Amino acid sequence: MLVYYSGTEFDKAQLQWVDREGKQTGALGGPAGYRYLRISPDEKRLAFGRHDPGTRWDIWLTEFARDSITRFTFDARTEIFPVWSPDNTRIAFSSDRDGQLHIYEKLATGVGNEIELARVPAEPKFVNDWSSDGQFIAFHALSGKTRADLWILPLFGDRQPYPFLQTQFGETFARFSPNGRWVAYTSDETGPRELFVQSFPAGRGKWQISRAGSGPPEWRADGKELFYVSVDKRMAVDVKTDGDAFEASTPKQLFEIRGPSVPGAGGVPAFDASNDGKRFLIAASVEDYVFTPITVVLNWTADLKK
Repeated sequence: MLVYYSGTEFDKAQLQWVDREGKQTGALGGPAGYRYLRISPDEKRLAFGRHDPGTRWDIWLTEFARDSITRFTFDARTEIFPVWSPDNTRIAFSSDRDGQLHIYEKLATGVGNEIELARVPAEPKFVNDWSSDGQFIAFHALSGKTRADLWILPLFGDRQPYPFLQTQFGETFARFSPNGRWVAYTSDETGPRELFVQSFPAGRGKWQISRAGSGPPEWRADGKELFYVSVDKRMAVDVKTDGDAFEASTPKQLFEIRGPSVPGAGGVPAFDASNDGKRFLIAASVEDYVFTPITVVLNWTADLKK
């Protein structure tokens, strides 16, 4: 028996603002295939990936004040994982326009051409975050030997990427703390993908934050709270730091969330947090996606003999 669905309704979502209890407080644009939501540091714009019927992934921008959506990348290949520079002037992203995912940057105004930032290592590279001092970009790279590793791209000196975490496990979705002294990331070293924190740049200590699965983390702008999604629950963790010491509270649930899963993120809905941690932008599933036709083919192997 062969079962499949056609069309794109299953991937459609609505961008919604919600509070810490999950109550909707606003909406942006119309239903579309939204992913990789990243709010600019000044909270005036949103960069996101969007997949339209018959196209690859592209990066689009929304200006909150006018609720206007403009296309940011135009290459026929895939552009995904946008991150903002701390001064809001540039956007780094991953693109496979040369056959493999490499890292590029472009002025946030849309003026000018993209500039390639990193081509080594040879594995596909997914941009994760840009440090608040503008000195580093974190990305994870897929590897045939070590699955997925965290790398750091310095934006000074020889600008050569170097591995931050390279183990036999899969480390992904790094996020710099606002003061640049910590990196939160996900890893499957304990089985299910969980949230961990390590000091940066030395990486002397490591702390496990989640216990029931985790998607990409987000820091509150003051560095005193971490957010992540576990299955369909929005979680928050209080954070205290003192020198090289790191302390995290027991994770607490804020609200439940349902949305299209992020490829490579273990089915985690797309979201981002406001600087004060009081609001969240989520890509909530469009309810009518359940009416997408499903086709069942019986005895499909008989067609192979024709």
